[in-house]
Amino acid sequence: MNLSNCINNYIYLTGTEDYALNLAKLCERFAAKEKGVLLITSRQQGMAKRYSLDSKNCNKYLTFLQLVDVESTPHRLLELQDNAESFDPDLIVFDLQSLVLDALLRPVMQQCSTDKMVRQIAKCSASFVNYREILANLHVQKAGKSIDTIVVMSQEPYPMSPAQFKLLIGLYFHGNECHTNFAKLSSRILATQGFA
Repeated sequence: MNLSNCINNYIYLTGTEDYALNLAKLCERFAAKEKGVLLITSRQQGMAKRYSLDSKNCNKYLTFLQLVDVESTPHRLLELQDNAESFDPDLIVFDLQSLVLDALLRPVMQQCSTDKMVRQIAKCSASFVNYREILANLHVQKAGKSIDTIVVMSQEPYPMSPAQFKLLIGLYFHGNECHTNFAKLSSRILATQGFA
């Protein structure tokens, strides 16, 4: 079995709209079908409070990895890699956008250079890609089901330059299917997972 047969990678480029509701609905649909979801975000508290997720299924099938800040995210994702065999998600959402927004609002990060911020974003991206590859290899060994991954990013490259943004996607997310319409992305993922 080829790695590309067991993992489907997507990028969702969000505009100015609040994507949390759409994301919560997609996660809830997976949980209702008893499919595991791993949501890696710094918005977890806000999503849980703002949207009433079906607690029974969501508690059982939806796992949140609460990220504190952009600086500690690579370490948190490394811990996740160490425990990759213990969790078998069908959908992984890496909300990179929430990390970037939180970092831009923190006074400490506002004072750091743009280059330092870009390096932090690149480290987070690299850590997520490493985790995703470990999961893909585990699924090949088990001849398991496919995994869908979504990386949520902004359509606006700031704090990166347009060239840095293209480089980030080229280095870490080359070949990922890119979407700007969440409904189309959601339909595509539901189809790959065999939802009726």
